[in-house]
Amino acid sequence: MINWKQKNIKNYSLEELFSLCHRYKGISLFSSGLDQDEKNRELSGINPVIVLTEGELKYGDNIRAIDSPLDELDKLVELISHLSEDLGLLGYLSYDFKDRLEEPGLFDPKRQGIYEDFYFVLFEKYILSHRGADSCKEYTLSFDFPYSSLGNTVILPSENSESSSDLEERSARIKGTSHNRKGFSRNVRKTISHIEAGDIYQANITRKVEGTTSYDAVELALKLASSNRIEYGVFAHIPGGHVISTSPELFFKTQGKEILTSPIKGTTPRGNNPREDEKQRNGLLHSEKNLAELAMITDLMRNDLSRICNYGSVQVSPFPQLMELENVYHLYSDIRGRLSHNITTGDILKAIFPGGSITGCPKIRSCQIIERLEGEPRGIYTGSFGIIKPKGNSLFNIMIRTLFLQGNHFFYNVGGGITLLSDEEEEFEETRHKGENICRALDTEERDDSL
Repeated sequence: MINWKQKNIKNYSLEELFSLCHRYKGISLFSSGLDQDEKNRELSGINPVIVLTEGELKYGDNIRAIDSPLDELDKLVELISHLSEDLGLLGYLSYDFKDRLEEPGLFDPKRQGIYEDFYFVLFEKYILSHRGADSCKEYTLSFDFPYSSLGNTVILPSENSESSSDLEERSARIKGTSHNRKGFSRNVRKTISHIEAGDIYQANITRKVEGTTSYDAVELALKLASSNRIEYGVFAHIPGGHVISTSPELFFKTQGKEILTSPIKGTTPRGNNPREDEKQRNGLLHSEKNLAELAMITDLMRNDLSRICNYGSVQVSPFPQLMELENVYHLYSDIRGRLSHNITTGDILKAIFPGGSITGCPKIRSCQIIERLEGEPRGIYTGSFGIIKPKGNSLFNIMIRTLFLQGNHFFYNVGGGITLLSDEEEEFEETRHKGENICRALDTEERDDSL
């Protein structure tokens, strides 16, 4: 049995919330830079008590092996059904978890080996806050089994944390990328050859950038949180290191029987002034290549949703829609459906994971081509991070625009959808545009002489 209590406390700053998550192995789901104040919110969980991974379930001090993590996930949703709707299981599926959802042998079983591929947590304490409010809600859960509790200790981040040291001494250096300009262009050409051969219609091809930094995780998270319009941000201190995501993309959201997915496809850089911005917007909205890219993925996601929704209920909102970010514009679509009877979160994930916008179509063949061209596992990148609430209502992002930290080592990935109309040089430059905010936060850049 799980009991819970709630009280109002003085509001935490974003820095304090990130510091709490850093100290107590927590996860913060945050939004920032949005037009509606009520959406500038954070839900942070600290001190993991129940931890579900692919191979085991940990209850406090007890651990037992499991066979089916998605079935166990649905059982945990039932276990927390009496809790406040503000709370929930926080966690993620890595992109590489995809092969556990299909018949054996379809995908390469290689693992990144840095972070868990499946990780969901119920915490002892949750903090629900809104930017600009005077107070926030603090929830404390208590459990009927032995666990390490924070007790009644006043939880405050230290006033002199690591991030208070001299920022002028901080630095970062990019060491290289998994595919330089020449290698990425070769992968674009190979993808186009697969399209011409009729294997696929498009595929999302990415590359990894890595280096070293003396910035700590909280510093970088704060810089990235203020760098863009972020609706589905993540700051997490989990086994393997820190994860900082500034994702603008919704994978799916459920509320009762309604489900929404909002794939992003189509990108162009922002202009240097209002006139250039307008030109870039109009160019994107009338781009044959980008519109085709979005249309194909929208159709794929409609098909995925139809596997779990009532017949005839899956609909697309006005198409296309435009998203404005700090350094790029995106096209996206909203696809809605009504879930069939007794569909669980596990059923949804089995049916639609991973998101079509970061694979391609058809999905399975695109993933196979991606594995061969990229040459290494993606890990959490292009997986999905989110929350599952007590009644099964859930929200998951697509893990793009994400920085991963392991001590002083960092890496991030960038990519884009390749179609028959793709230009290899333009596709490479698009990946650089998508990584600009991360580079700015690190005070570094990908130099032309290293590409």
